[in-house]
Amino acid sequence: MYGLFLLLFALCADRKSNVSISIMSKAPCGRMPCVWASLSVAATKLKEIETDNEIANSLLFELETAVHLAEAFDKVWRSLYWNKSRKRTRVRVTITLINLAQSIFDHITESIKLFDELCEQQEQLQTLELNNDWIDIQFSLSSARNAFDETHYKLIKPLPLFEYLDKQGKS
Repeated sequence: MYGLFLLLFALCADRKSNVSISIMSKAPCGRMPCVWASLSVAATKLKEIETDNEIANSLLFELETAVHLAEAFDKVWRSLYWNKSRKRTRVRVTITLINLAQSIFDHITESIKLFDELCEQQEQLQTLELNNDWIDIQFSLSSARNAFDETHYKLIKPLPLFEYLDKQGKS
């Protein structure tokens, strides 16, 4: 099973094109194999570390939740024949997909924040053993975020005014 994660992850890491699918006129976006694979690898690596650190356990919870939501996204997306279904049905499913995508994005963002917090904690206390698994977790989190941004962010993209205000707040 872990080999399947790595295979999907490797395929997705090499892909630079937008995976938006050819039936974009009817379907809102494609499935989430790259996001799912990246999050699954990060969660599996974190489980292998087996720590009792509170932040690491919160990070694992966020990752597992995001993995389950990505699986649900794929099941909902595959539950419909996009070219043959009625418009009302497509709209209902699209709304569900938008809600799932927003939840996945929130969990990915929270996972990245928790990972950063864990790294800051380890700079001060150094209670966890440093090994290559942490690098894999960081790479998997950044790959999941990049894959989500490339393929599914347009579902939840904020209005231009909010983007402008967000940019003004950062500068």
